[in-house]
Amino acid sequence: MNPGDSSAPGFDALTSGIVVVACSYSIAPDLMKDKLRAMAGRCGVTFSGVVVSNRQGSDGHSDSNWDVLPGSNRTHDFSAYVEGLAHLERIRNGDGLPRVIVFVNDSLFENHQPTENFRALLRQLPLLGQVETPTIAGKVDRYATICHVNPWSNLGLYVSTYCFALNFAALPILQDIDRLAEADGLGDQLLMTSSQWGHALSPQFREFILAFLVYGPPAFRWPGLGHYEIGDRLLSVKARCIYFEHRLSGEIGRLGCILPTNLRKVDCLRLDLAERLAKLARSIGMESV
Repeated sequence: MNPGDSSAPGFDALTSGIVVVACSYSIAPDLMKDKLRAMAGRCGVTFSGVVVSNRQGSDGHSDSNWDVLPGSNRTHDFSAYVEGLAHLERIRNGDGLPRVIVFVNDSLFENHQPTENFRALLRQLPLLGQVETPTIAGKVDRYATICHVNPWSNLGLYVSTYCFALNFAALPILQDIDRLAEADGLGDQLLMTSSQWGHALSPQFREFILAFLVYGPPAFRWPGLGHYEIGDRLLSVKARCIYFEHRLSGEIGRLGCILPTNLRKVDCLRLDLAERLAKLARSIGMESV
């Protein structure tokens, strides 16, 4: 992979346009495009890219800025990110991927305050485009129980993957994430009920996943357990998604850099207040923008 099409040291993601890979499932792809356009307008930037539609039968329409691609939903948002990235490589005809790509899923609009989250990410993009080592930018969360450090980076934090950005040097790590899962015992065909499941994980991280999906308690438990018909297959897919989120940050943190969007106290307070207000708005039936 070459260094992308904006390789000058002064690369500015704000003026060169922002390339986005978006995963849609609960939001129809055309509505996802509308929401992304509106958010770009509020932030004073331009977006283009690909929307990967993971819900079967949810059709969308490509236009001059957005390609709509049917997704496999094999591993939910992460398979959409990988499939969307592969699509961008194909359509760019060997010209190279951009130095910065933003990845979002529809939970950004459904469970978070989208504009404030994106503005926080936006502030990191000029630096992200200049760093040469593999680098991820996004909202950082810290480990609070069971597994207190990321087993791959040995850092006590990871980046939430509902809204994040990678530089060109980090893209091969995302592209390689399936192979890493296979090697660690989280292959597509291996269920959590197998004795071989997660055989290469650290004991702490293996228990971390099991606590979230199997053990409980309610304060540390996947909310989907109360919303979906749960079987071994869905649990195993969700386990892969959890693994992917932490392995992506871990592998990048091991080899390169992590740029938190909520590093400073003022950033934490601004984002926390925005998220609380968005949650309140949703509770009374209002949409948070």
